[in-house]
Amino acid sequence: MKLFLCSHFSSVGSLIKEEIENKKVAFIPTASLREGYTGYVGSARKLFKKLGAIVTEIDISTEAYSTIQSVFEEADVIYFTGGNSFFLMDQLRKTGTDGLLKKELANGKLMIGESAGAIICAPSIQYIEQMDEKPEDYSQEDDAGLDLIDFYVLPHYLTAPFKKVTEKIMTEFSDLNLCPINNRQGIV
Repeated sequence: MKLFLCSHFSSVGSLIKEEIENKKVAFIPTASLREGYTGYVGSARKLFKKLGAIVTEIDISTEAYSTIQSVFEEADVIYFTGGNSFFLMDQLRKTGTDGLLKKELANGKLMIGESAGAIICAPSIQYIEQMDEKPEDYSQEDDAGLDLIDFYVLPHYLTAPFKKVTEKIMTEFSDLNLCPINNRQGIV
């Protein structure tokens, strides 16, 4: 399975430029839709453009499954922005996009997950609730993640404004296989 997981894509995306240059990218900003600050979304768009990627932006919370399926099938790379991990996971599961994504990854496509997009790859996203508030309309009965990896990405480690909360998560969830990364690191 091809994964590139990071905290801040525009800071580290050039590390995998060969995987992005002139490729078709499904750009999923869904996690960011309810966030106040979304500068990282624009920064990611700019980097993809600079690298010559052909970007198709799609919000999985509003598009029909058939449209999402078509975009995913045509893409070489599937990219998830940062934002709220619970909102993103809820939308993936509600729409059935979680299964579609797993199918495309099994076919060899690259998934890039930034912050929330990296967190959702874990077996569970419960550990991140101190950083990402669970939406009132969260419809899942559990906090299952995509279970694509056997560890738990902790993005923005010791990086403002997340320094204290990431330290707290490291302490409180020391029983988990946490993988802390700062904004200049990525996991391949």
